[in-house]
Amino acid sequence: MSGRVAVLGGGSSGITSCKVLADAGFSDIVCFERRDVLGGLWYFSEKPATWPDESSVNRSTVINTSKEFMAFSDYPMPDHYPNFCHNKLIEEYFLDYAHHFGVEKYVRYNTEVMAVTKHASFESTGRWEIQSRDHKSGQDVTEIFEFVLVATGHHGGPNLPSFPRLDTFKGKTIHSKEFKDVFGYTGKRACVVGIGNSGGDITVELSKYNQVFLSTRRGVWLLHRLADNGLPLDYRFHSRSSRWMADLMPRNLRNYLMKKQISARIDHELYGLKSMSEPDATHPTINDELPNRIACGMVKVKPNIRHFTETGIMFDDGSFEDNIDLVVFATGYKVGYQFMDKSVLGDIRNNRVELYKHMWPLNLSHHTLAFIGGVQPLGAMFPIAELQARLAARVFKGEVKLPSPAKMKLDFQSHDAAMRTRYVDTPRHTFQVDWLPYMDELAGLTGCKPNLAWLLLTDPVLFLSLVFGPGTPYQYRLHGPNPWPGARQAQLTVLDRIRKPMATRPLPKHQKPGRSRLQTVGLMALVACAVGYGVHLVKAKGINIWDMELLQNIGLRTKLFT
Repeated sequence: MSGRVAVLGGGSSGITSCKVLADAGFSDIVCFERRDVLGGLWYFSEKPATWPDESSVNRSTVINTSKEFMAFSDYPMPDHYPNFCHNKLIEEYFLDYAHHFGVEKYVRYNTEVMAVTKHASFESTGRWEIQSRDHKSGQDVTEIFEFVLVATGHHGGPNLPSFPRLDTFKGKTIHSKEFKDVFGYTGKRACVVGIGNSGGDITVELSKYNQVFLSTRRGVWLLHRLADNGLPLDYRFHSRSSRWMADLMPRNLRNYLMKKQISARIDHELYGLKSMSEPDATHPTINDELPNRIACGMVKVKPNIRHFTETGIMFDDGSFEDNIDLVVFATGYKVGYQFMDKSVLGDIRNNRVELYKHMWPLNLSHHTLAFIGGVQPLGAMFPIAELQARLAARVFKGEVKLPSPAKMKLDFQSHDAAMRTRYVDTPRHTFQVDWLPYMDELAGLTGCKPNLAWLLLTDPVLFLSLVFGPGTPYQYRLHGPNPWPGARQAQLTVLDRIRKPMATRPLPKHQKPGRSRLQTVGLMALVACAVGYGVHLVKAKGINIWDMELLQNIGLRTKLFT
């Protein structure tokens, strides 16, 4: 494929972008990576950040999404990997993926992109001009590219809050991006501001050796990595049947059931965590240990900060904690693409970036530039970035045509309005997406979305797995551009790979159900999925039938029995 392609960033989004572009036939690919290693956010370094927008995991970070949902669609993580991997294993997986697919040859290490601007011939050619700096030689180089993928993600510079009298506080203050580990902070009285995933993780780490006060303005809905029977939460949560059933419910009923289920494990009001928002109106926090730290008194949940003193903090409820040695602001990041031509995105305010499908600028005459990884899902980023790159490659090749600028803007406004209606109005929720529906949307445009109606007739076993089973990334390699022959087997053996790392103690095997029972269960499941899929299609086409509720109940009951 002719045309030079620039990939900005050698993290998870950049690595898969290079691989996908090569699969699509592009050969002249340059991946700009300003550090001397791959991995991006998931590469742990003990050294302080070199750039204000450089972030990394901390020493103890463990993934919140399980390995089956975090894997790239044609490269499952090794079956011996634990279901929730430490960051070192994720780094190992990245490097193995890059080596297996020959990605390293495209990477220019120690090379920072300083500016991305339209070439003088852009209106006729769609070309871009990229100025980069070699940090070893100090030389600046300007090059021309036909296509650009911005794969730097959305973790920009730190978002630091402003509190009254903070400048008088004599203790140490850091942003969560600066926190590496608990060493050096033992024996301190600490306050963590913010109860997102980073705030929760840092609170747990600090509270092993310190008294920690956790300040939150709105509270949180706390989820756990493990669901019923100890299976990963996403194994249960990310399935089409669950999604369809949730979509058919009135929102107030759906939130009622979610709150009931979430609070069955931890009474959020009792633990001081209760959120001011509905469960589907805010990004939840996944943390298994935080309730235990609260229960043992090493973490005390506090409201928002009213003001600082030289040695302490006054909270909004009038309580005061003195002798505070450390404050960690786990308050998120500002989305920023400082190197990007201002005419492309304009001024970014409150993290609101106007992009079609969170990828394409709305005002360009040529779709030769796309953003990869600039979303926040309740789920893993890696397979989303991969699908975004697959779509971008097809657009660059002219195999997929994007809508007119007017239709793209209308689509953005519609999605933006829906998010504003549903979510709390904060910078954190401006690029929120629902994981499986968003990937289905991308896959539909790319041409790799599973054809469920066809599979119902030709491969009912796979159909059942795709409807009632886990909605893993492998399903997007069943057909379409660059299919993977192992996709069907990978989808059907998810549970085997979940069990493998747990099987460290041999146990007597239970007798398997008889053939007749399996046949009965299979038939009931087939009826249930057919009914559920029919209801989904009926709803999608806007057809009213008198017995929809009856059909829905039949499908639900059959699912419960199976």
